[in-house]
Amino acid sequence: MPREIVLRNAQVIDGVSDQPRKNISIVMKDDRIASVTEGDGPAGQGAEIVDCSGKTVMAGLIDTHVHSTFIDRNDLTLFLATGVTTARDVGGRLDKVLRLRGQVNSGEVVGPRLFVCGPLLDGEENSFKPGPMTEMLDNIPNPEAAPGKIRQLLSSGVDGVKLYFTMKPDTAKAVIRAVDKRVPITGHLGYTTAMEAISFGIDGLEHIWISPYQDICSLEMRLGPGASMSNRSFWTHTLKGWEEMDLQAPRAQAFFGAMVEKQVKMGTTLDLLWTAYAGLEGALADPDRAYIPPHCLARQAAQNPELKAGQEWDIHPGYWAPGEGRKALDKQLEAVRLLHEKGGVVVGGTDCGGLNYPPPGFALLREVEMLSQAMGPMAALKAVTVSAARALRKDNDLGRVAPGYYADLLVLNNDPSKDVRELRSLSRVYRGGVVYDPKELLAARPVRDMTLIPA
Repeated sequence: MPREIVLRNAQVIDGVSDQPRKNISIVMKDDRIASVTEGDGPAGQGAEIVDCSGKTVMAGLIDTHVHSTFIDRNDLTLFLATGVTTARDVGGRLDKVLRLRGQVNSGEVVGPRLFVCGPLLDGEENSFKPGPMTEMLDNIPNPEAAPGKIRQLLSSGVDGVKLYFTMKPDTAKAVIRAVDKRVPITGHLGYTTAMEAISFGIDGLEHIWISPYQDICSLEMRLGPGASMSNRSFWTHTLKGWEEMDLQAPRAQAFFGAMVEKQVKMGTTLDLLWTAYAGLEGALADPDRAYIPPHCLARQAAQNPELKAGQEWDIHPGYWAPGEGRKALDKQLEAVRLLHEKGGVVVGGTDCGGLNYPPPGFALLREVEMLSQAMGPMAALKAVTVSAARALRKDNDLGRVAPGYYADLLVLNNDPSKDVRELRSLSRVYRGGVVYDPKELLAARPVRDMTLIPA
């Protein structure tokens, strides 16, 4: 007999309507939503009835930019504990991400529904210095190598492809042609500009800080040949470039126009600069710090002799200091607002795993807070539900509260359509119709001493 759960008397944010719907019943049968109706709705014999009076129900959140193999498997529960029921891994060693996807999606490992892109596809050069992160990289050195590499990735079953920083335009064009729209292609771009990639037919861009930088910064602030993300100067230079950005200039307006015309998805990852928004003191006082995964802490501790960070060692991103970049972040928020107002597709993602702070799940809550500043609460919620599902090409399965969609649902004590910080009022999470208690998931984690500084 199918497992049936009925949520009654709920206010529902369905992912499509501009306002929440009142007095709605949602019937879940096994892992799908069977019906969404006004009033009590149907209930079969033996169905579990959950009274949601005074509560808000919405689709589970989707983080479109994670590096899941750099997060301890036990810590994948942090996603569910914060309402993130789906994640897309946009860079990991192929065998590792495929294995983890199978374990999570089968239920062997508790975590979000996982989609994977496989490795970061660099050009002839590696974007990282030798170290732990290089295992994410693979290289397509020239256009001739593109068909074979793409054939290998697609035959392995990846859900998408990601172009990376050192890939040059002719190779990027060959990769996009080889994929031939069979899966979505996104990019963290550098040697290929965003405008070039858009003209080739790319589906998405990652990091509003980085991918469109060459297209919209002033000419005197453009990066020179061979620019490397492995140097602090790259980050300080691009922060300054953003501070001085003229978003009304013809170059910037042409970028916005191309994004809107082609409906390219902009994965924002604004949380990269969340410490600039919070300030160092605010970040140090942030209770979310307690949930940084041990694997990420160990990586940070190993870097600390070089960073020489003090009490902020666990939240230091490495290339820019905590609290740095507020003016640049303000300008990035303005760029998101302009793109949204012009009809572009804004998608929330975080880079968690690649960076350890904010931690998994909590990072997307911070991302939504900043998206709300730029676009308003309802648009921000759509950026991490229905729009994110579009970016994954899973918008017939995810991101909405509608019949036939996965029963990935959040039950909230308060209404996030008025203030997205109310996403933290989460009382229940359903992932494929299976219920989780956020407090129990968090309570199962050991408490760490945040005052300890590694030697």
